[in-house]
Amino acid sequence: MNLFRITSKVYARDLSGTGAMLHGGRWNPKGIRMLYTSQSLSLAALETIVNLSGDKLTSNLYCVELEFPDELVVETVNKIPKDWNKFPFSSATVDIGREFIQSEKLCLKVPSAIISSEYNYLLNPLHDDYMQVKLLDARPMILDKRLFQN
Repeated sequence: MNLFRITSKVYARDLSGTGAMLHGGRWNPKGIRMLYTSQSLSLAALETIVNLSGDKLTSNLYCVELEFPDELVVETVNKIPKDWNKFPFSSATVDIGREFIQSEKLCLKVPSAIISSEYNYLLNPLHDDYMQVKLLDARPMILDKRLFQN
């Protein structure tokens, strides 16, 4: 399966999960490494648009494509909290991500808060099998400026 993420050029080849560790997110607290990826490039673009603003959206963005080997295990969230897709996000989703990393699993499939029928894949960069996840491509990502017009 191929997975996608959009990030700034400087972090395009960084798959360490440092950004999530420094800033935290819907599925992880600060201090815990996690790499957020999406099932498609378009979902990755939407995730980027809702999480960044202004000049950060129009300069130096890169699309990163990863290969996640089919033989590796993908976990799925069993119980999604009622308010899982609210913003600001709740501690319930953060706790799910923390438990996932602490359980030493490799990949967790979670619904997107933007399009709940599509999925994001959270990767644990500290898992032994993480080295099997391959960077296929990192290329400039240009988003149409009409996306940002009022």
